[in-house]
Amino acid sequence: MRQLLQRVVALILASLLPSGLAAAEEWRTYTDPQQRFAVDLPVTSFEMTDDAGSDGHLTLSEIGGTAIIDIFFGNNLKRLSPAAFADRLSHAGLVKDITYQTGGRTWFVLSGHYRQTGDEPPLIYYAKYLFTADLEQLGGFEISYSVDDKHRLGPIVERIEASFRLL
Repeated sequence: MRQLLQRVVALILASLLPSGLAAAEEWRTYTDPQQRFAVDLPVTSFEMTDDAGSDGHLTLSEIGGTAIIDIFFGNNLKRLSPAAFADRLSHAGLVKDITYQTGGRTWFVLSGHYRQTGDEPPLIYYAKYLFTADLEQLGGFEISYSVDDKHRLGPIVERIEASFRLL
């Protein structure tokens, strides 16, 4: 009876934990050297391929996979509102469609698919941008990955999205 109870408790606990990649993932908070942004990064399954220097750009590539994370910070020279900036991004050359969009006075999120050529599986993109209160500067991150990896990478996207902030 006791063994059965232990198994049931173990099954219940396992069902409450995040599954797959996110459960086994090691995370580190990355703070931009210029103190412009901070974000939690998955360091078990991604490696840094481009470090953020004075240009404010950071790129990570999935180890053994095709997902890419880009994080950046810059000036909003035209002081576009988040809605106007999102509109421009939604009409960029690689964007096939937008399946999700939301935002506020100093932020927005876009998600959808990139155009693909040939027989490549469709790519999902998820982008979040944050603006300073005066709209002079902005920071953002984008992750792109195969539609086939949506379930596996969803928890990674959620963690990055929740942790990304301007300093």
